[in-house]
Amino acid sequence: MIMLLGGTTEGREIAALLEERDYPFFITVTTTFGESLLDGVDILRGKLNKDNMLRVIRDRKVKLIIDATHPFAVEASRNAIDAANMAGVEYLRYERESFLPENAICVSDIKEAGELSVCFSNIFYTAGSKGLSEFLSALGQENRAVVRIIPSPDIIAEVEALGITRENIVAMKGPFSRALNRALFSEFNTDAVISKESGEKGGLREKALACSDLDIPLIIKRRPGMEYPRAVNSYTKLMKIIEEIL
Repeated sequence: MIMLLGGTTEGREIAALLEERDYPFFITVTTTFGESLLDGVDILRGKLNKDNMLRVIRDRKVKLIIDATHPFAVEASRNAIDAANMAGVEYLRYERESFLPENAICVSDIKEAGELSVCFSNIFYTAGSKGLSEFLSALGQENRAVVRIIPSPDIIAEVEALGITRENIVAMKGPFSRALNRALFSEFNTDAVISKESGEKGGLREKALACSDLDIPLIIKRRPGMEYPRAVNSYTKLMKIIEEIL
């Protein structure tokens, strides 16, 4: 049995590959929105700490964990690595390739992004809800922030609780095209865009091109440093290793 940690485009694509080859697997997601994007597969929804993950591994007789979580889901990856070691099962990370646009302003954390943004009036924030509170605290009250998030009622409620009004929330499923990014940035009179180093799969190239079209700065939070015991960045290599293990 394969335990696929999903919640990403790659997770859904790997699920399709596993299903195509008749490998027994189930996929984990943390939100109802993530669950809604999957169809016809065995889904386990909810956040799993190390102990919960270990119990699932044993109950479902998991032999291999494929970690296809987001590059910024460091806690989930650490829990998976620890649980795999404790249970004596294989762990394999699928890591999306990095992409950093030229002329982007790169920062190490979201607080620094907020501090750099104080000189802008209309900031378009696309770096995820998890770091939003810290970003807003560093930004201050004088600057307008428009927040783009996935259309999940729970996440929309979290963002509203931080003081972002409905007219400044863009709840849409990405990734987004260059043209749509450009239209949204223009609509909100954006003078700076905040993003994470989400890679081309996460739509970073199209976002950067839209910023270039409008001549507005793109501030990117770099990926956290994370050492994986075994990682690949191509589906061909992934499927070959799965065949070797199973």
